[in-house]
Amino acid sequence: MNAVLRNLRVVRRMTAAEIAQQSVYRGAWIIFMLANITMPIISLLIWRTALASGAELPVDERYVTTYFVLLGFVTMATSSWMAGFLATDIRMGKLSSWMIRPASLLVGFLANNVSEKFLKLFALVPMIGIVWWIFRDSMNIPADAGRWVLFAVSILFGAALVFTIDILIASLAFWMDDVSALVQARVIVASVLSGSVVPLALMPAWSQGFVDNQPFRYTVSFPVEIVAGQLTGRELLVGLGFQLGYVVVFAVIARLVWAAGIRAYSAVGA
Repeated sequence: MNAVLRNLRVVRRMTAAEIAQQSVYRGAWIIFMLANITMPIISLLIWRTALASGAELPVDERYVTTYFVLLGFVTMATSSWMAGFLATDIRMGKLSSWMIRPASLLVGFLANNVSEKFLKLFALVPMIGIVWWIFRDSMNIPADAGRWVLFAVSILFGAALVFTIDILIASLAFWMDDVSALVQARVIVASVLSGSVVPLALMPAWSQGFVDNQPFRYTVSFPVEIVAGQLTGRELLVGLGFQLGYVVVFAVIARLVWAAGIRAYSAVGA
């Protein structure tokens, strides 16, 4: 328990330091968030046009509109860009300096992740607010506060899941010279299976059994579905159970692989 509290204090202090440092790049965050929201808006317009032209989809216009308006926020909130940087630190021996510090290198990456997302919110939320105002009459806005609480919890679980997957992939750098191909493969696969490109509800019927239960759904699509869809209470509980289960499974695997890598690690000064 003492170790957990110490790490939390370290994360808090490192996050504050990261925020102060990253605040210098305010203009860059605005550009990044414009890019982050542009594709969902384009997709929204395409699918709304298809529906207006008579296309028969398994979801209605309100679902599609709500989905893509929220997509930019959820994608940002659950994202992780750590794998490539962590793998480089392992390969270049930079991990050595962290091995004599009171906190893990992973704590530093967690602080960076939290601080950047905090700053990105100031740029992204106003943009989403404008899009919401434009399409407000065509959106599902739950009046039940419980839905929004579950939405927030699901985003936290989704962010933890993506972060642990990144740790797992980056940890392979203990044994591999280059994991960049794996990192890129994860990005490509996740963009499709998470629902970032196309809502999973629009996937072929024959694939729904796999699509609904694979882990990437719970990084983006499921949090959005809590607000955009009409999930029953049972479906919400089952979905959150799956999501938490995937977090635990990947966290355990990542922890074991990371520990094995630390034992095998060797570098100048290590």
